[in-house]
Amino acid sequence: MKELTFQAAAKINLYLDILGRRSDGYHEIESIIQSVRLYDKIILRLKGREIKIRCTHPEVPLDEENTCYRAAEILLTVLGMRQGLEIEIQKNIPIGSGLGGGSADAAATLIGMRKLFQIDIPFSDLSKLALELGSDVPFCLLGGTALVRGRGEKIIPLPLLKNGWFILVDPGISISTSWVYSRLQGKLTKKRLNIKLIKELIKKEGMRGVSKFPLYNKLEEVVIERFPTLRDIKAKLIEAGATGALMTGSGSTIFAVAEDEERVKSILGRLGRKVRVYAVQATDKSVKEA
Repeated sequence: MKELTFQAAAKINLYLDILGRRSDGYHEIESIIQSVRLYDKIILRLKGREIKIRCTHPEVPLDEENTCYRAAEILLTVLGMRQGLEIEIQKNIPIGSGLGGGSADAAATLIGMRKLFQIDIPFSDLSKLALELGSDVPFCLLGGTALVRGRGEKIIPLPLLKNGWFILVDPGISISTSWVYSRLQGKLTKKRLNIKLIKELIKKEGMRGVSKFPLYNKLEEVVIERFPTLRDIKAKLIEAGATGALMTGSGSTIFAVAEDEERVKSILGRLGRKVRVYAVQATDKSVKEA
């Protein structure tokens, strides 16, 4: 086995609150995250003696700044292996959009290397390595629907969202996550979700249940203040018939909830073609072999 191909799914935050700043400098989060069917493709090849990144997207770094490079480097170091690896990234998930493309790609690299090298490493150990790469990477190892707490390491699976659609609107604005968090000072809250209620809503009503708990993103307040066009996109989605709309992650993608395909077509028809739009459904996995 010298080559494997994986699909790495985007994610959206149905809920995201920032509860405080931790002693290690990171922020304590509480979030409901959902994997959706918008994929990057990751191809891993045993090749040479070094780690090499290949990607034609001009904004994707090809060196140690790349999350896939770092994922490969950290796993090889832990295993004490001197093996070359070529990682080809075919980007479909917009960069700097809050959709977690870099995190999903890193997770796909870890899972792919585990199979490519036939490594018997416990998933719990892989998750610890994932956290070193980014707060969303542990979730991206699992995917599906989950409540995520702590820095991103506490993951509680929720009932999978079935049926229904999400409409993703990419305004083409790349936003730095570190910039967003730096603007949060003095704006932190201490909310807690009623997770029992949310579990019941999702289990019994699926996408209709999502519409009944508050779509919320603390980071949205910061980003919309700087980029008011995102507020206009949200308003237009609601006006077009979406049952809810929210910015995902640190932005700038806005997603809307649509309960059926007919509603999706109606909303897309009213949006026009001035922005890049994706209609996607939920998926139970973040990484899958292609």
